[in-house]
Amino acid sequence: MSNSAYRISDSTRVLLWVYSVGLAGMMIPYTRDLFILITPINLIFAAAFLFYGTKPGVRVLLFGIFIAVTSFLIEAAGVATGRIFGSYHYGSALGPKLLQTPVIIGLNWFILIYCTNIISRQIWEGVQNRLGSSAGRLMEIIFTVLAASLLMVCYDLLLEPAAMRLDMWSWEDDIVPFINYSSWFFISAGYHLIYRLWGENGINRRALPLFVVQVLFFSVIDLFFLLFY
Repeated sequence: MSNSAYRISDSTRVLLWVYSVGLAGMMIPYTRDLFILITPINLIFAAAFLFYGTKPGVRVLLFGIFIAVTSFLIEAAGVATGRIFGSYHYGSALGPKLLQTPVIIGLNWFILIYCTNIISRQIWEGVQNRLGSSAGRLMEIIFTVLAASLLMVCYDLLLEPAAMRLDMWSWEDDIVPFINYSSWFFISAGYHLIYRLWGENGINRRALPLFVVQVLFFSVIDLFFLLFY
């Protein structure tokens, strides 16, 4: 196999550089507050990374708006009632708030749903090659929805400790309740089902590197605070 098969694209190199700088900034006590402050800019960068140089389809744009609006309303209801995810409140790291909920939280939901949906479809391609023609549309939808929703929960397991350390949000008694993860799964499953039934089928090759880099970012943050704080 040629070395070109392992070549890292220029856009991924930029992604790695940005997150490496962010990781260093979060670890150094003297710069941590500054890097926490610019967390919303990082979310905007993540969205720009996904679509820079490409033109997202109409369905992607409409679905993005749908997720951004509905997930914001779900989060706002969760903060107000404590019944959807558990009792929690947002800190200052995610920027300006409306209804005690960061305005930008909907963008984060869209990025995660979009990436995990694509990654699960990429996994399905490998599964389908093994199953052959017996793997129909229904099986593809079920697999994609379940796999993508599980990816969302796995991501959240790594995100939660880091989020509390970085003033994104905090939980009552500093305990993440089980309902948070179950709600993440079922809400994500709903979004993924809608996207598979109505959304586009294109594969954005930047989704996987972005998701992997974010997972690594929060994993290192978790390990850093576990070892040194």
